[in-house]
Amino acid sequence: MNANYTLQFADGTGSSSDSQRGLTSRGNIRNLIPLNFDERHRINLILDYRYGAGAKYNGPELLGKKILENFGINLQAIAVSGRPYTATSLPTILGGTGFKGAINGARNPWNFALNLRIDKDFVLPGNTGLNVYVRVQNVLDRRNVINVYSATGSAFDDGYLASANGFNQLRTIQGSVRSVDSYLASYQWSILNPNLFSLPRRIFAGIALDF
Repeated sequence: MNANYTLQFADGTGSSSDSQRGLTSRGNIRNLIPLNFDERHRINLILDYRYGAGAKYNGPELLGKKILENFGINLQAIAVSGRPYTATSLPTILGGTGFKGAINGARNPWNFALNLRIDKDFVLPGNTGLNVYVRVQNVLDRRNVINVYSATGSAFDDGYLASANGFNQLRTIQGSVRSVDSYLASYQWSILNPNLFSLPRRIFAGIALDF
């Protein structure tokens, strides 16, 4: 078992060379703020269990065969605090405007993932090693939120349709030949942006040859 915790303070005056563009007309900002890539907390836990070979093997046998010889399971658990973002006060279409609080003063939610690897080593003629493995990323298939809409702090609602501007937009559509239901349906499709979430469960199978 291996466990570690990382505490990081990635602060600076700007996350990139042009991050302060348009923020103020009074020159560069001199105070330190959390940078866009600041991950304050990261917890990493690795559990690895393996059977040895030859005299070191203490696993089950079937018909005299050491079926789990050189077999191993590796499980990795990762928990990471959310990166910062700048909250806004006025929802716009799939966005927001008007700072609310400090620059990068809000935080995305924590993420958690389990990764699994199962593998077995074989010894081939000529002192060649063969490793057969199955690897599963995001075992629990969690929909981790990695970014949110700045006006609501949610990845599922940008707040626009519930705002005054959104209400006026719906009234304009009602007075035209467009269908309000079709507009709402297509807007909902746009809100569910896959870039706001982590990747789903993925399964890989492969072999590695060592010679």
